[in-house]
Amino acid sequence: MQKRILGGSFVHQTMKIGIRLQIAFFLVAFISISVVGMLAYWEARDSLRAESFDKLTAVREMKAGQIEDYFHQLEDQILTHSEDPTIIQAMIDFKAGFNALESELDIDKELDTREDKLKAYFRDEYLARLNENLSETASIKEEISSDRRVRLLQSLYIAENPNAVGDKHLADGADLECSYDTAHRKYHPFLRNYLQRFGFYDIFLVDNFTGQIVYSVFKEVDYATSLTDGPFKNTNLASVFKETRDADNPNFTSIVDFEAYHPSYNKPASFIATPIFDGCDEIGVLIFQMPIDKINGIMTSHEKWSTVGLGATGETYIVGKDFTLRNQSRFLIEDSLAYFQLLEDIDVPQETIDKIKNFNSTIGLQEVRTEGTKAALGGREDEQIFSDYRNVPVLSSYRPLNIQGLDWVIMSEMDESEAFAPVYALRKNIILFLSIMMALIIISSFFISRAITSPVKNLTVHAMQLAKGNLDVEIDVYRKDEIGILSVSFRKMQASVKHLISELKDLNAGLENKVIERTKELQEQKELVEVQKEMVEEKNKEIVDSINYAKRLQSAIIPNSQALHEKLGECFVMFRPKDIVSGDFYWMTYDDKQVSIAAADCTGHGVPGAMVSVVGANSLNRCVKEFGLTKPSEVLDQLRDLIMETFSAGGSGEIKDGMDISYYSYDKKTGTVQWAGANNPLWIIRNGSAEVEEIKANKQPIGKFIHHKPFTNHEVKVNKGDCLYVFTDGFADQFGGARGKKFKDKPFKDFLLSVSKEVMEVQGIRIEQKFLDWKGDFEQVDDICLIGMRI
Repeated sequence: MQKRILGGSFVHQTMKIGIRLQIAFFLVAFISISVVGMLAYWEARDSLRAESFDKLTAVREMKAGQIEDYFHQLEDQILTHSEDPTIIQAMIDFKAGFNALESELDIDKELDTREDKLKAYFRDEYLARLNENLSETASIKEEISSDRRVRLLQSLYIAENPNAVGDKHLADGADLECSYDTAHRKYHPFLRNYLQRFGFYDIFLVDNFTGQIVYSVFKEVDYATSLTDGPFKNTNLASVFKETRDADNPNFTSIVDFEAYHPSYNKPASFIATPIFDGCDEIGVLIFQMPIDKINGIMTSHEKWSTVGLGATGETYIVGKDFTLRNQSRFLIEDSLAYFQLLEDIDVPQETIDKIKNFNSTIGLQEVRTEGTKAALGGREDEQIFSDYRNVPVLSSYRPLNIQGLDWVIMSEMDESEAFAPVYALRKNIILFLSIMMALIIISSFFISRAITSPVKNLTVHAMQLAKGNLDVEIDVYRKDEIGILSVSFRKMQASVKHLISELKDLNAGLENKVIERTKELQEQKELVEVQKEMVEEKNKEIVDSINYAKRLQSAIIPNSQALHEKLGECFVMFRPKDIVSGDFYWMTYDDKQVSIAAADCTGHGVPGAMVSVVGANSLNRCVKEFGLTKPSEVLDQLRDLIMETFSAGGSGEIKDGMDISYYSYDKKTGTVQWAGANNPLWIIRNGSAEVEEIKANKQPIGKFIHHKPFTNHEVKVNKGDCLYVFTDGFADQFGGARGKKFKDKPFKDFLLSVSKEVMEVQGIRIEQKFLDWKGDFEQVDDICLIGMRI
């Protein structure tokens, strides 16, 4: 309610109850439906996201396995092929034939009639196509070999080959009689058949000494050139040759990633190589040029993406360490016009777009520098949502590929819009349903609030008449709900007011007598309270005297400080009962060989805890003196039996009282400590150590426990200067500090470390002061017992 002053009076502005009810109905319904709708949407979205990522990961793993298996198969094929006697003999014959060209032929004479055709081929066919794909124009001088043997073989097998470009491999030989052509006619059909059967782009035989490509199936302009000093000595073909040439292992294979390769008109090319051995002697290098179509077929599922669960926008692709594709983009294959328009929209350099158009390929050209490729090339395997190389949000599952020599990663992706399309439809339906429900709720809330407020308004008018003193106003009662009950109550109140007024005079007459009578009663009650107060004070004094006597009894069972120092040497004890008597106690026994110390926390505190502590101390004495036990674990096992026997002997029902305890025995001659614990640990700070060594206790008490088992005995070697600490949980559980939080174990350890180099008595003083500073004005919550001893 808001108030404002007008003419010295308050005018109250209030919202009508009918409007309030409408708003309340609307808010309750709106919030309920909205929450349910949002929860349904979120649950569906998360489920669909998980399902989509699972599908993408399954496709990724399937394609990764296929690609990795394919490359392993390539390695097996090239190794098997290099060991084939036919290949070994072909390598020998081609080398011999190539080296005999000058002795068998008049090369200058042969070139006089052929060289013009070779230059015309380079100029009109090779360079014309190559320069379309280069930013800087290449010349014949840069691309043609200076070696006369190379130019002669290229003239015979390329320029004068009657087959069209791309079919030069169909010719078995040339119109020339020499040992090289004889070898070519003998081995070429076999090697050509092998290439066609396994789908390789080309197969090379290379002289391991000179680097001369003495044979090529496909006959591009790299044929016959030298990979050490020829025009293509700086290509990745030359790199894979040089790495393989230096290998001395017949099973060695080397592979190089795709790079732009001039002899293939600057298309990206990749090669795998292995040495050829004749017995123990390396005689050459076998090189396969990778078939791009095979990789494309695997990664695109032969352009049947939907059959493997990738829908209308999903694809799997490989990315190299240069962040470019190693297989065709689905979007170039399916709709090249839209793909090129997209590249222009996202500002891909025009030079790159032109190369993709010329080659009709994205391999080595389309850059994919996304969050996923960066993470995968960094060695990570994950699932994420981010924008892909088209700048379209996608769900992506990625990982590195395990292919020796290639730093490749595989990406399995689908557009977020397609993956979440069912969720978006659900969201639309939820919004529509919510809008309809809100309209219905607004209409129904109007009629419901009107039905409620109309009789309330009538009752309000009657109540105002009563407030003005009109006790004869007629209040209608025609409903049986709460409003009808309220109307009946008003009528009863109206009758009561009338009756009250009639009796008021009689009441005034007897009021004085009642006041006098009541005053007398109060005086008597005051005297009674004084007597009861004296009785309570007397009883309280008796109880406190009894507790103080109990404290003296408890003190009698606890070792005195002189005995502790005599038997333990440098030590301290912090013993602070929460009340006059304590549920915590400490205990000691000793003989000529060893001294034993225990710190125990009994169930409860105050008088009940103290009673349990007396039973515990007596039982410990029996364990050692009556039963002759020295091993801590055996002492605790026997102690548990005695405690359970004591508390079950009375026959008054099940009693689960018991204690937590930390018990150790120190043998001065051997320098060893044996220890066992029930819930409470042993802390050791080694001399010069920067951390607390904790020996953990068995997670069971001394007393009745469902799954109890024998206690574990620990034996620890200690050295001079090491500090041992046994304690109960009172210090760590104390509330205090600026926020009123528990002190806790970790800060307790840190504080003990900070004072561990002090003498033990000073440690005790420092610990007492720390407790008081931490507790401040807070009440002590539990008994505290802490014993420290330095070896």
